[in-house]
Amino acid sequence: MLFNSPEFIYFFLPFSIATWWLLQKLEREHDAQLFVILCSIYCYGWWDTRYVPLLIGNSVANFYVGQRISQTKSKKLLIAGLLFNVGLLGYFKYSDFFIENWNAATGNDVPVMHLVLPLGISFFTFQVIAYLVDCYKGYVEDFNLRRFAFSISFYPHLIAGPILHYSDVMPQLKDRVNFNAQQFSQGLFLFAVGLFKKTVIADRVAEKVDPLFAADAVLQFFESWVAAVGYGLQIYFDFSGYSDMAIGIGLMFGILLPQNFNSPYQSVSIAEFWKRWHMTLSRFLRDYLYIPLGGNRNGLFKGILAAAVTMTIGGLWHGAAWTFVFWGILQGMFIGVHRVWQTSTIELPDNLAMAVTFISVTLAWVVFRAESLEQALSIWKGMIGLNGIALPSMISGFCQTGTQTSLVTGIEVIQAALLLTVCMAYANAQKEAQLLEANGKNLALFTALFFTSIWMSGSHESFIYWQF
Repeated sequence: MLFNSPEFIYFFLPFSIATWWLLQKLEREHDAQLFVILCSIYCYGWWDTRYVPLLIGNSVANFYVGQRISQTKSKKLLIAGLLFNVGLLGYFKYSDFFIENWNAATGNDVPVMHLVLPLGISFFTFQVIAYLVDCYKGYVEDFNLRRFAFSISFYPHLIAGPILHYSDVMPQLKDRVNFNAQQFSQGLFLFAVGLFKKTVIADRVAEKVDPLFAADAVLQFFESWVAAVGYGLQIYFDFSGYSDMAIGIGLMFGILLPQNFNSPYQSVSIAEFWKRWHMTLSRFLRDYLYIPLGGNRNGLFKGILAAAVTMTIGGLWHGAAWTFVFWGILQGMFIGVHRVWQTSTIELPDNLAMAVTFISVTLAWVVFRAESLEQALSIWKGMIGLNGIALPSMISGFCQTGTQTSLVTGIEVIQAALLLTVCMAYANAQKEAQLLEANGKNLALFTALFFTSIWMSGSHESFIYWQF
């Protein structure tokens, strides 16, 4: 069920929140938790009921395996649990990818399986892997199946994160959750802002970006830059909007979910970018891949190698395509260059460092979005002018010279510049939410944002990260 759909906004969300607080007021917190678990299963099954048994069965199995690992400290059982979860993800997500590449390499004609990817399985898998490892390390003390099921299935984060650790939610469920008007208003604000980001900004930017990546013609200079920067803005407002909505719903339930975005385009290095972008994914990759691979403990070269392997795996996690793998390799290369640069005494001014970081990230977004490596290479060539420099109609008319492009008008350039200014000059919504008070003025603001988003929404497109 989409967060931006009418059935979710007008019926499911208010019904689940109202029933939750009613049961909490009646001091039936256990029933409230069970109710939200059922709501979460219903929300998940709205998309495809076939995978509801998979969600339930895998959750229960991992709970008891984690409990056993905690009791025995069995490394073999931990490895078995990790292999099972990675194997399950690999079966659904990568089977056809490997078959297609096997056929291409060997000339065979093994039929692909055309498996439907269970919604949210990438996020779910990382969460249960973190849980099993934490059980082995002795970090998990609460083995209550109800609270575990709530933590795993809580519908705000189930499909696309934030990726939770045991310590993020389960300790909050041991006692009755108390209603807090200011916290609720902050959640309402975040939900309204996230909805605005998605429906008013991200979906409208997509209407400009998608035709450029689908165009038969080779993109020239301005077209390539609008496509690259536009997609960077689309995925930023789409995914940060989802995260705002998820965290906002959590606050309306009185549950604190971890922050997932912190103005990442204001970063002055690629390392800082990954501390600000999709923060819970970065936390997972750091704690469960980079550090076990040695981290930065074994010198510069091995640290760069560990980062490169981590980011390549992170790229493959996003999707079964060579474009995602290459995107991960690019991120590893950027981090390697940053590490080497740190060994020098040269420091860039913050504005220049921010610009270099943003351009690097934007170049990488091209291959992340492209349908193939060949298309990404063509757009990169366009970005440096090798495909020609046809002017947008507004600029061409102003200059009264030059070849004119029909794919961008110049309005898109202005729009992109304005949105970039917002990204790079203003604090993120979660920081703003902490300063809000529960009063009539702010309620009017939330209501205006909310209904503006509904009024300007289009076809209720799904969130980008629901594909991963």
